[in-house]
Formats: sequence, structure tokens, C-alpha cells
Amino acid sequence: MSGWLYLGPDQKDPWMKRVIEKTPAVMWLDRIPTSKDLKFKELVVEVFPEGDLKGEMLKAISQCTEWKGPVASLIERSSATYWAAQSKLEERLIGFRLCPSSDAPHSVELLRGEITHKEVLRVVQEALRELGFLVSICKDQAGGILPRVMAAMINEAAYMAFYGIATVEEIDRMMRLGANFPMGPFEWADRIGLDHVLNTLETMFRELGPQYHPCPLIRRKVEAGQVGVKTARGFYQHSAGGNV
Repeated sequence: MSGWLYLGPDQKDPWMKRVIEKTPAVMWLDRIPTSKDLKFKELVVEVFPEGDLKGEMLKAISQCTEWKGPVASLIERSSATYWAAQSKLEERLIGFRLCPSSDAPHSVELLRGEITHKEVLRVVQEALRELGFLVSICKDQAGGILPRVMAAMINEAAYMAFYGIATVEEIDRMMRLGANFPMGPFEWADRIGLDHVLNTLETMFRELGPQYHPCPLIRRKVEAGQVGVKTARGFYQHSAGGNV
């Protein structure tokens, strides 16, 4: 697929690198697009953090009345339905989430909002698959598939450590050896980033209920700036290369 317009603050993230490698015709912008920017584009992919700038980006696209293509928007805390309604893009917007690990930038979850048109889902799904992405489809609910399962597992493990049931090391070892996981939940948490885990849990807690209340141990780590590999300290101490 050619003619992508990629809207994002960072041109060097793993997702963007893969898009550029597979789609030479991609155009990257870190500003609000104009009608000229959108001309001849088949798809807009927007990855700005949720906030005022994201809203301005999406509203600017909806106001370009001569362009009616699909828009894939990165969803982290809110919902695809919310941003579709706020931006007036309505059935043209579909949400997506990325795999919560930089080791797998090829995995994408599509979130079909309440008003997303089925043709938009088809077009975006096919476009991503043509580029070699592993695409899963999920209802427009907090957490998606993998982030929700991972965050819940990490949260339960953190509560076990918090209440002194077992140590961080013992829990990780049991899950690696007993459940054949490639990494234990705390190793995953450090790799993903405890700030991202906390954000996911807070979103699920607000939307889905108290079973996702974040463990205080996770919150204290984030407040201390110990969010994992990227800060060299989380549940484990890490070297500059990210090893424990």
C-alpha cells in the first residue's frame, strides 16, 4: 500500500521504522495536516499521545472536506469511539494499539469503534497485513487484548509480592519454569515499562471495575521514576543494554 500520511512526534520509534521500510511513499508529519498534505493519500495513521494536540490533528483532518479516507488513531486511555465523535470523523476512524514490547513492533490490535464503518476496518486491516503486520481485531474496550491480559497478570503478581506471599524472583521463576513463559511477569513489566502498565490498569479500573485496581507497589515504583529497562531500574536493576 502506498500513499500513507503518518502523524507522530517521533520518526525513530520501532513502529515508524517498520512503516518506512515497508512503505517508501509514506509522508511523516509532526504538525497539524493541511488539505495539501492529505491530497492523494490513501490512509492516515495518527500516533500522538491523547490530549489537545491529538484532538486538533483529528479535527483538522475531518475539516478537509475534499478528503474522505480512513484514519487509524493510536488509542491508549480513551476509546476509538470517543475520538471518532470528538473529531467528527465518526465512521471513518478506527483505533489501534501496538504490542506492549519494542521487541515485537509487528503486532497491531485494531479497535473497531461503535460507529466505525466495516469498510474502514477492511481497508486498514488489509493495508497493515500487506506490510507484514500481525493484525488482531478487538472490541473498543479498555486495554485491548494483549495489554489487558499482561497488565492484569503483572498486577496480580505485584499484589503477591506486596503482601509477602512470594518474592519477585520466586514469582518470575515459577512462571518461567511452571507455565513455560519466556519471561516472568516482573521481567515483562520492566520490559514494557511500569508507567505503561500503570496507565493500562488505571484505564481498566475506571471502565471495568475494582478488579483492576493498580497495586500500590507498581504505583510507588512509577512515582520513584523506577519504570524498568528504560530507566535502568524497575523491579530489577538493569545495565545500559537492558539486561538484568
